[in-house]
Amino acid sequence: MKTELAQEIIECLPKERTLFRYYKDYYAAYLLQRVLQQQGPMAVSELRRSRFGRLLNKPIFSELLASSGSGKLNAYDIESLWPSEVESYVLTLATWGNTLAKHYRHFQVSRPGKNLVLQMNFCRRHDELYQRYVLEDLDYFKHRSHPVSQQYCTLAWARIDLDMNLNEALIEEIQNDWLRDMDRLANFIKRWAKGRRFIRYRQKTLEVDKVIIYLNQEMARHQAIWSEAMLSATIQFLHQEIGVSRIYYHTPATGAALKNIQYSKPPRSIYTNLPRQFCFERVNESPAFIAQDKQAKRRLRAIKDQQWFCLTA
Repeated sequence: MKTELAQEIIECLPKERTLFRYYKDYYAAYLLQRVLQQQGPMAVSELRRSRFGRLLNKPIFSELLASSGSGKLNAYDIESLWPSEVESYVLTLATWGNTLAKHYRHFQVSRPGKNLVLQMNFCRRHDELYQRYVLEDLDYFKHRSHPVSQQYCTLAWARIDLDMNLNEALIEEIQNDWLRDMDRLANFIKRWAKGRRFIRYRQKTLEVDKVIIYLNQEMARHQAIWSEAMLSATIQFLHQEIGVSRIYYHTPATGAALKNIQYSKPPRSIYTNLPRQFCFERVNESPAFIAQDKQAKRRLRAIKDQQWFCLTA
């Protein structure tokens, strides 16, 4: 998108930090609640036959379904499904890319211009734990060449292109650096830290027992939900803040070709299992705003069987 549109979106949204609370499989509750808000109360049997019906198999719905005496569900029933333990994240916005057509291949975007970046950052509780057990420097593991927050410690991000006139958005990428870096640190400790109190890692001295406490207490909980939490936050942002209801998502082959990714391709599961989990449908039709761009059109013509995921809800 144009830089002006990206900045306009950022300027129009609230400036204070936005808290995003997430629990395992919350995305299923959100999607079903949205269906019920749009269509009104539905019989459980009818809901099961819909494209979103398999979401009802999630454990979070078992008690609700058992107690639905009328056999119908409404949006309010879904809204009440909040467990006592949730993860809290801080959402921020940024931009990524370059408006010059000749440079856009380096930014892994589908067309020349800027992407809007939705960053999902750790909350203060995590930061305090990290500083107590790993390093005082919260910025040490930041990848400056990636679209992470300059203010917060970023767990993951999503890059988005959109056209508000066409009511379309494309999720270009969902990625995290933090968990990958912590996994490398954990593997380093397993291999080299046996019997040692301190280790040198990336030019820093770390206390082994303390780092292990951090990894055991913190990493597993985020590893289990980060991708679905990031995609859920992105979909909600597009629905509720931008007002876009038709959301596209790359498939591995089409995405790599369109974004000029030749090496270090992202995990296939992020571009296959994750969108299927959210009930995206596989389609052959590209987003109209991508197909209309002359630079993107050249790359599209070279793709023999272009495929996308699409969510309309």
